[in-house]
Amino acid sequence: MELNGACAIVTGGGRGIGRCTAIQLAEAGAQVVVVARSEDEISSVAREIEEAGGTCLARAADVVEPDQISVIVSEAIERFGKVDILVNNAGVAIHNPIPQIRMEDWQANLQVNLTGTFVCTQAVFQHMCDRGSGHIVNVSSISGVRGHPRGGAYCASKFGVAGFTEVTDVEGKPHGVKASVVCPGPTDTKMRRDNHPDDVLEHLTQAEDIAEAILFLLRQPKQAHTVQVNVRTPLM
Repeated sequence: MELNGACAIVTGGGRGIGRCTAIQLAEAGAQVVVVARSEDEISSVAREIEEAGGTCLARAADVVEPDQISVIVSEAIERFGKVDILVNNAGVAIHNPIPQIRMEDWQANLQVNLTGTFVCTQAVFQHMCDRGSGHIVNVSSISGVRGHPRGGAYCASKFGVAGFTEVTDVEGKPHGVKASVVCPGPTDTKMRRDNHPDDVLEHLTQAEDIAEAILFLLRQPKQAHTVQVNVRTPLM
């Protein structure tokens, strides 16, 4: 896909992988809509993009609320005429051994990571199919490829994202719509530091590297069809 002039919605766009992806998309000439719950974070991203000469809308919303996401998608279409790209990056990670997983933590992992991906995909999918073009990239995790201790809720949600991506791709393919999933290994983000304070930073992938993997997928020609990319790190 040609990124220059494309319209891209990036969820979880206020920091980490989402922030880096939004900035790199804008640098490539895309018109970007950054979505996150924190108004301050997305405003900072939009300001950085605009000061560099790019175009960015910052919209605070909860990805599990269909009405909020529908309003943002409608605004993007009204402003830019289309939505070409959706990057589902919003996520949480709450880790506990199975006996200690609280129901609210189980639900939080699945709601944000999996239901949020579904809500945002559903909001753009028919529009993309009607246009005969579009690419949805879901950010999962290597935890969506293999399980690990204390990862019951998180791994379940990320395996679900990978499965939902497969279905999205199968349903979208006849209409010219692609879906891909990126599965990063341990990456230096605030969420990672909060959950793993003893990490050796030199062993982590940087968020910019994952953003580059996302743009690599988006830039592939129409006939190329990569559904899943696993990004390994020195820890793996």
